[in-house]
Formats: sequence, structure tokens, C-alpha cells
Amino acid sequence: MMAAVRFVGLDASHDMIEASVRPSGEVWRLNTCDESMTQMAENIARIQPQVVVLQANGNLELPIAGILVTFGLPVALVQPRNVRDFARAIGRSILDQRPVSGLLAQFAELVQPETTPMPDEQVEELKHLRERRREIRRFIAEERERLAVAVSAVEKDILAHIQFLERSLAFLDGQFSNKVRVSRIWR
Repeated sequence: MMAAVRFVGLDASHDMIEASVRPSGEVWRLNTCDESMTQMAENIARIQPQVVVLQANGNLELPIAGILVTFGLPVALVQPRNVRDFARAIGRSILDQRPVSGLLAQFAELVQPETTPMPDEQVEELKHLRERRREIRRFIAEERERLAVAVSAVEKDILAHIQFLERSLAFLDGQFSNKVRVSRIWR
């Protein structure tokens, strides 16, 4: 028996990540947070789509695209102009499509944009950055637990360490997004 060919459109806002699957019509929604990005990538990886399409706005889709790539998924970041032109060509308005995951899934199915795999060494770098980020988030959580029971003599030191770790986390986020932006998957 042959596996069904699936196409995924993924849209991310500051509040929600939404994925639509074609041709089945499935829709998955998660609140936007670190765990949700990974959970969405795991959900998508289970169905093994032919392509996952995201709009290349330069915001939340960068870390999500990077996470998807570390799961071995074929990702196509498409220019918003192409999506608007597609919507107009099929008689729909992108303004009526909020979030636009359904339109992106339809774009994926009908246009089947080319995906450009990221070189293995870049995927490995992304995996290491994700792991380091996970470690630092754990360190921050541990320090916050210590702060809750700390005596006043060490509170200032713990707060300074938390701030240092948060700056490190922001730096890693920037590195992760930049690696995706300069890769071949970003067009």
C-alpha cells in the first residue's frame, strides 16, 4: 500500500502556530512557545509530508523552519508576494485568510515549490544550538527555583546569573535564526 502524499502549510504568529494538511484538511493549532514549535515539528514529521510551506517574513518562521529542518523535513520558505499572487489567481484574498496555513497548504499542494536541503553540517549546527538552548532554559529554571528559597545574601548573585543566562539565550536565538536566514532554504 502506498502512503498518502501530504502537503503542509504552516503559519506562525506571536499567539499561535497553525498547520494545515492537504488533502486531508487536518488543522493543528498550538500556542506559540518553545515547546509548541518542537511539538508541531514532531506532529508534522509523523505524517512525512512532501513539503512544508512557510511564508518568508523573517520572523517566527526562521526558528520554526530551523526546527523542522532538524527533524529532516523538506521546507520551502516562500515569499509573501508569491502567496498573495497565488491567492489572487485562485480567487481568494489573503486578507480573508487568517491565519493563512490553509492557503499555504493549498499553495504547497498545487505549486509544489522546490525545497533546497540544508547541508548536513548546518543541520548538525542547528541541532547543537537547539540542545544548548534547551540546557540554558533548564539552568534558568533551576536558578529561578533557587531564587525562590534564597537568602538575601545570594539573591543578587542569582539574579545576575539569570540575566546572564537570558542574554545567552537571546544570543543563541539570534545565531539559530541567522543560520536559517543565510542558508539555501531562505530565498
